[in-house]
This record gives sequence, C-alpha cells and structure tokens, in this order.
Amino acid sequence: MPRTILTHNIVPLADFKARASEILNAQKEHKQPVVITQNGKTAAVLIPPEEYDFLTQQSSFIRAIEKGLADSDAGNVIEQSEMAAELASRYQPK
Repeated sequence: MPRTILTHNIVPLADFKARASEILNAQKEHKQPVVITQNGKTAAVLIPPEEYDFLTQQSSFIRAIEKGLADSDAGNVIEQSEMAAELASRYQPK
C-alpha cells in the first residue's frame, strides 16, 4: 500500500497542546487532516469526524466483500433459486 505523505498541516505536539482550540476550529473550516508530530516523527493524524465515519464504513464494506469472496473461493455458496426462496420466506409479507 502506498504511503500518503502530507506536506502541510504538520503541527508539533507542543504547538498542538498550546493551540488545540485554534487548530480544531481551523480543521472544522478547512476539513483537512492535521499531522501531529512528536520528536520530529509522525505521532497522530487528526481527521474530521465525517472522514473518520467514511473511512470506517468503507473499511467494513471492503472486509465484507473480502469475506464473501473468500467464502466463494472456499465453495461456501448456494444456488440462486435456493437464495431466492430463502429471501422470499424471510421478507415477503404474510
């Protein structure tokens, strides 16, 4: 997986501590990640909540697809007609 290198919005931990409110307000406005460094190395990446939610949902979706593909490769499948009958029995109004 290629590494993402952010060249702006890099803040040392000491600056983040001193200016946390200001940095958070700027992030709300600009919706950009903020890289927090400690001893010159990346320590954390601060992202907007919406971006975190998107990444979490995307990751869950990809894991579900990978699980489905693994099941298919392992032969854990059923016929389409059997699935249609199962769905009909579960979800058709009675």
